[in-house]
Amino acid sequence: MILKIYILLFSLNFASELSDRYYNAMDKGIKMFKSCKTEEEFLKTSNYFYRISQVSKNDWLSSYYYAYCNTSLSMMQDDSDIKELYLEKAYEIIAPFDSLKISNIDSIAISEINTLKALIYVGKIFINPMINGMKYGPLSEQSINKAIRYCPQNPRPYYLNGQSKYYTPSAFGGGVDKAMPLLKKSLDNYKIFKSKKHWPDWGEDECQLLYEKAKNNEKK
Repeated sequence: MILKIYILLFSLNFASELSDRYYNAMDKGIKMFKSCKTEEEFLKTSNYFYRISQVSKNDWLSSYYYAYCNTSLSMMQDDSDIKELYLEKAYEIIAPFDSLKISNIDSIAISEINTLKALIYVGKIFINPMINGMKYGPLSEQSINKAIRYCPQNPRPYYLNGQSKYYTPSAFGGGVDKAMPLLKKSLDNYKIFKSKKHWPDWGEDECQLLYEKAKNNEKK
């Protein structure tokens, strides 16, 4: 009986130590992530989150930030092959978490993961719009719709959808008039949506800038 109690206490202390190490590592990683501006900084932060993800295999957050950094790195490249490589790395690590069967995954997490998947698909479209648009456009839209379905209050999928509509010609279903309501919905949600600690909270400033730009274009 005493041995069992000792083993239980040891296990709890060990788990608590691992938890403290994880949260300390994530605190540092988020601070790095929020200060990223250059390719070198995104690469350093990407590698940092990758190391966390390899220790905490069921942790979607470290994989999420690794994937987001790689998606950002893709956008900074000129070479199409390098763009594709970063996007593949992003997709491969985040796609397995798109399931409620994974521990620590709830509906808000599914929403955030699908928003990121939609962003990855958009990155693939940018590589070759004429060829990739037909394939990845619908996949991006499906991911956005799933993100909204799992958490209608999440502002990020509306922002991505509005951004997509803004830069899509009206002849292909886009235009300023289609983008405005989505961007406004996103901004309204940003006012009420509260992210958990370490969870994604990006996009509000960029959405506000695009909304103002769209509003000015609508007046012309």
